[in-house]
Amino acid sequence: DRAMTQLALGIIETDRTESARLAKFFSEHGFVVELHVGPDSLVARLGSHPPHLVLICACLGDPGVTAAMLRHIREASRLPTVILGGINDVSPVLLLEAGADDVLDRALPLRAILARLRAILRRAEWGLAQGSRALTVNGWRLLADRRQLLRPDGSECVLTTAEFDLMRLLLERRGRAVDRDTIAEIVFHRPFRAEDRTVDNLVLRLRRKLGDTNQVAVKTVRGAGYMFVGFRDEEGDGGLRVA
Repeated sequence: DRAMTQLALGIIETDRTESARLAKFFSEHGFVVELHVGPDSLVARLGSHPPHLVLICACLGDPGVTAAMLRHIREASRLPTVILGGINDVSPVLLLEAGADDVLDRALPLRAILARLRAILRRAEWGLAQGSRALTVNGWRLLADRRQLLRPDGSECVLTTAEFDLMRLLLERRGRAVDRDTIAEIVFHRPFRAEDRTVDNLVLRLRRKLGDTNQVAVKTVRGAGYMFVGFRDEEGDGGLRVA
């Protein structure tokens, strides 16, 4: 657990007993825990003391309230954010589309939840070990060290952790189809299930983020998965190069 020392975890939970239980467990496993009853107090601290990861405990029976909390945080930050709730309390698709990096069942053992949070943090920190490498497609630049995707005008195309990992994967394998099994394993660190729409919904969210002109940048390859084919609104051949 020493590797997790100094990592801050912001928890939004209205139940004091559950807050205390979660705070005790995660504190014992190397996190500095900060408790909140809603998103406002957490957002107020983002400028000066942002956590490394946010855990939102879903409002029982009302996924709409949880989604609203998530959107409020997403308007202010790209912090990795995970939803924790009962199977009947949350709609994973709704929350993933609202910007959640993962949705976990509250019934999971705390150690399993801890392992998933650590996996998300490792993905969020992936670029820090990559030096200053950047993937460049004409004017678009994906900066591994900052985990940013920049448009040709220099503005940021703000992506969630999962969206960034998918964009990087597709760029690195440009011109080749990436199957759903590979995406699920690399982005979500879990096997793909045929009935699971998580991968497809993630692709839809990424396409929307790229803008109307670039909806076709990520092509669906029937029976094979998804393939990055280049941005349409840039000059040149759309070639990929590493800077």
